[in-house]
Amino acid sequence: MSCANKDCPFFELQAEPDPFSKAEVHCTVSDAIQGMTFKKGDVLFLQGQSSSNVYALIAGMVKICSDAPDGWEQIVGLSGPGNLLVGLQSINDDRHVYTAIAATTVSACEINKRALLARAKEDADIALRLMGAVNAQLSNSRALVEVMGHEFASAKIASLILLMTPESQHGHCCFGLPFSRMDMANLLGLREETVCRLMADMQRSGAIHAPRGKIDVQDWKVLQAIADKHFGGRRVTKSE
Repeated sequence: MSCANKDCPFFELQAEPDPFSKAEVHCTVSDAIQGMTFKKGDVLFLQGQSSSNVYALIAGMVKICSDAPDGWEQIVGLSGPGNLLVGLQSINDDRHVYTAIAATTVSACEINKRALLARAKEDADIALRLMGAVNAQLSNSRALVEVMGHEFASAKIASLILLMTPESQHGHCCFGLPFSRMDMANLLGLREETVCRLMADMQRSGAIHAPRGKIDVQDWKVLQAIADKHFGGRRVTKSE
């Protein structure tokens, strides 16, 4: 099966990449996948649902949520295209431990978990690629923990924007914001009013322009300084 998802951990790399080659590049687990598209708000899987598939994202972003007993949806993570798999947290569980919801339109490869694990037992290369996906998941989780660990509310927000910024886009860039202000507040443990106020401060500082549904990073250095708590920091209080 030909594949163009170069970020997938199971993308079959050529030994000697040739930019002029027209040869098709294949997926190493093509017999275990199917292409899927999810609209914004669609559920990839629910917490407690049978854990039968994992997803390699081609495009878009997914929010990972934990469902509280009172029905409150707590955002605990986010995933975009890269060398990781949505649903990997439940690789050894019969049921998903989180809910995954498309935060934007999402294109993904749905990979059958049972077939993948069977292939990993037989093929050391597949097993190593799966380990790489686990390491990528840990790195992604660690980056989010670092965002959450900031002392200042403004640093949390700036760090989250930097984390969501598409790779290789430094300096001035514009991208669709996959979360509402309420979602950001939920994820960061802040009040929605605090997020709105501090993002307005960042706009006045010239770091960003944030019309509804968009983030325009106008000054990367200023935004990075806010994330590093060297500029415009504001301590987080329990009331926020």
